[in-house]
Amino acid sequence: MKQRRVTGEAAANGRRVMELNGPRSQPSRRAGLARAWCAPIGVGVALLTAALLMSACADASSSTTETSSTPAKPTSASMSAASATGNAVTATPSQDPALTTADTSHGTAAQPASSARPSLELAKAKQLAAEQSIAERLPSASGMTEKRTRPLTLRDSGIDGSLMFAREVDFRVTGDIGFMIHDMAATLSPAHPGQPIVFDDPTSVTINVHRGDVTLDSAKLTAIFDRYLFQYQGSPLRNMRVVPQDGGSLRITGEMHRETWVPIVLSGALSMRNANELVFHADHVEVAGVGADKLMQAAHVKMADLLKVDTPIARLDGDDVVMQVAKLTPPPALRMTITHIDTSAAGVRFTLDDHTVPKIDWPATMPTRGMLVQGGDVKFMRSMPMNIDMAITPLDANAPFVLDLYHYRDQMAAGYLTFDEAGALDVHLPSYSTLASASASTAAANDTPLQTGSAGARFNDSFIRAQQASLAQARLVWQHLPQTLRTASVARAIPVGTRAAFSGQSLATPGSAFTDERHSPGVAPLIHVENVDFYVAGRIGFHVRSLDAQMVPKHPGQPVDLDDPDQYDIHIIGGEVVEPWPAMAALFNDYLLDYEPRSLNDLQLRPVDGKLEVTGGIKLWNHFPGVWLPTTMSGTIVAKDERHLVYEPTSVKVLGVPQAGLLRALDIPLASLTPFTRKGVALKGNELVFDQYTVFPPPVLQGRLASATVSNEGLVLKFKRDGAIAAARPPANAGKSFVWIESGDVKMFNSLVTNTRTFIKDSSNPGVMKFDLYGYRRDVSKGTVRMGTDGGLNVDLATRK
Repeated sequence: MKQRRVTGEAAANGRRVMELNGPRSQPSRRAGLARAWCAPIGVGVALLTAALLMSACADASSSTTETSSTPAKPTSASMSAASATGNAVTATPSQDPALTTADTSHGTAAQPASSARPSLELAKAKQLAAEQSIAERLPSASGMTEKRTRPLTLRDSGIDGSLMFAREVDFRVTGDIGFMIHDMAATLSPAHPGQPIVFDDPTSVTINVHRGDVTLDSAKLTAIFDRYLFQYQGSPLRNMRVVPQDGGSLRITGEMHRETWVPIVLSGALSMRNANELVFHADHVEVAGVGADKLMQAAHVKMADLLKVDTPIARLDGDDVVMQVAKLTPPPALRMTITHIDTSAAGVRFTLDDHTVPKIDWPATMPTRGMLVQGGDVKFMRSMPMNIDMAITPLDANAPFVLDLYHYRDQMAAGYLTFDEAGALDVHLPSYSTLASASASTAAANDTPLQTGSAGARFNDSFIRAQQASLAQARLVWQHLPQTLRTASVARAIPVGTRAAFSGQSLATPGSAFTDERHSPGVAPLIHVENVDFYVAGRIGFHVRSLDAQMVPKHPGQPVDLDDPDQYDIHIIGGEVVEPWPAMAALFNDYLLDYEPRSLNDLQLRPVDGKLEVTGGIKLWNHFPGVWLPTTMSGTIVAKDERHLVYEPTSVKVLGVPQAGLLRALDIPLASLTPFTRKGVALKGNELVFDQYTVFPPPVLQGRLASATVSNEGLVLKFKRDGAIAAARPPANAGKSFVWIESGDVKMFNSLVTNTRTFIKDSSNPGVMKFDLYGYRRDVSKGTVRMGTDGGLNVDLATRK
């Protein structure tokens, strides 16, 4: 093994000491030098070098009895010194320096740091594994289950169906068309396997009811008959009103067309003809106020002889109005088996049972009033909870809860969402009947003629046409990309429904859904952070004065998964951050020094006269001596290039005794005494070199450093602006402290947000918001999330009351 050469002043001092002491009989050159260094050099010799020389002196003493033909044995000190100098690495801006492994080309490796991951990363990996196990679960409740038919990905749970439970919900498809759900267990199935269920597109889902009880009161029955079944061009009936009667009968009034409009009254009962058909049998008929039963019997005239009713939903068969159960309301499609009908003045109550669920066992998370949806992927505007676990509850627990499917966006915008850390979602909504938009819609309906369906449809298809046109316009907003963010893939952002709406095509049939609900076009997500204490993990982070960046998944085409910091990188577009000294100390103590054996311990940093002072403990070669030696270093820290920072101490004190001059005189670099090489940082010679790409816990931070300045507040880092990447554009009223994420697809909790527009604030903090990337689930679960009618998310970290 090559011995470290002693040069310059150190060698000269060695020769002078040898001359003063006189010649020795056949000493080795190394033993002579060691003896010279062991001469009294004063109290100023620090333990830092004394420990090194102690070993050499012992070897020198034993060497004086040996002949010159006996080679000197290398000591641990000489091995460490030779190893350290032979394993120096050179960092360049264009490539990642070998900061994690030493060069062993000289045959001896440097003292290796432990290969174990820091506890901070292990904790995050454990958290990610727990979250993954939740994402992999299969929905199962009350005897109902759904299977995974495709692999689980960041965009797809692989589960097509969802379990749905509901109780005490006044469920409206639109307006008064709907039914009061007392209790229900059902499954939701997407119309197209592999596609999510889309709340905004009722044609995308079928509701398969397994068990339940629902009631249609007079208003709902009237809406179904008057506004849906017979409100179309050329209909033979109009102005119908349905009133349930005690005793099991219905009284239907209206007008029938017999060259002119003639008043008609029908009385009868509802019954099931078969599993799919509901029948209203008229046993009493009045025409123009005159009973017509006997006359019709005598003339052998049936209702079907007076009226021509033959539509996809209802037809006249003799004196029976036969209705298709699955089509009694506008989409979504209903599949239910009616086993019992009970008619009273309160309404018609249907007992539903397909004999697959013996009884409803409510899941533990089922609200007292509301709905619960579990499993599968369900999309709300831009957001798609995957393998969903969502409860819908009323804001007012004491008032009737009306949920209007075609107007749910208005309810969503007036309510709020909460998450738990595991990803379960609670949606808190006001009753639709209490909203101003509901009152305005009712007033408009009263002031304008009732819309009628097309003659070709032969039912009132205007509901679904209006709903799909509204959806098409909303999607123009959800899929909109600023001109600066457009890519070649933007052409596919225009959904089929939108094209049809503006070309005059019919939207009454399914197929108008956006062709790919799981993707959005455009660039990877952009982020703007303004005046935020942004923590990557624990105490490690920055104060961000203002920063633009882009979150780029490592595999193109994937969304950014905020729960997996190894899955994406952050490319800094430009800005300025401050790393407070406590945060920088935490970077060392909680992350970089989280291994054994190590050479540095308990580092503290503070600015002194424009320089950085570092105090802590050292052990020589990671283990000698057995106690930490109090050490203080002072020096400058600068940006070496656009990627690396360099800290070069000009003053080193051990136990309060200056050592830098002596180390320089003896040509002993710090790296040979305290070898330190970890991911993203290495002590090379007398310089501590940081790679700002990899020194922090994941995700990787990639930026072009412009400068690094020591200040009282912390280390100020400025980044050159990358003009090739468009920056995010925060809302005009964003405030003074916030995080804004725009464009691209981002997975937060278990929800995929496409073409995201997410605003994060803390309304309880008028100063600087704190945001913890690794702990965002914890913090968001304490606050509230609001969804605008544009699909944007407003996340408030203020602890909800």
